[in-house]
This record gives sequence, C-alpha cells and structure tokens, in this order.
Amino acid sequence: MKETVFTFPCPCCNRLIEIDTRSGRARAARPEEAKGGRDLDHLLQQQKKESQRLDDLFSGAKESEAQKADRLAAQLQRAKEEAKKDKDDKPRNIFDLD
Repeated sequence: MKETVFTFPCPCCNRLIEIDTRSGRARAARPEEAKGGRDLDHLLQQQKKESQRLDDLFSGAKESEAQKADRLAAQLQRAKEEAKKDKDDKPRNIFDLD
C-alpha cells in the first residue's frame, strides 16, 4: 500500500506540515517545533539592509530622471532656436496638397 501522508518542512516558517493525498488536507504536524527559526534582531537587521538598498535604488532613479529632464529641456531649447532661424519657411498645410 502506498503512503498517503507526506511530511515536509514549510519554506516560510520551517514547521513540519503533513499532507494527506487521499483527503487533500494539510495540517501542521508539530507546530511547537520550528526548526531554524530566525530571531527578531536578525530580521530587523535584514529589514534595515533592505531599506537602505531600496533607498539607494530610489535616489539613483530620481537622479536619472532629473538628468533625463535636463537633457530633454536642452533639446527643446535647441529645437526652438533652430525654429527661430528658419522663420522664412512656412510649414505646409497638409490639406493644401490635393
């Protein structure tokens, strides 16, 4: 007879979980037994590192967008200056082409 109950550790909390394949039910086999659980200080330290990493990414993206805005403003200014030089040429109306 094949085994219908499988036990494995939960990837999140490392508690043992039993799955019954016949009924499709899952339950914590021994919830008081958490193998390799992390302490609160370690979790807070990881959170601070992640927060610092995200702050660095955000400030980098902010600087990049500011530089992009400056480049676009410079291109617009150059285009306006070139348009002032070519005042003699009137833009053609597309409806007059017929």
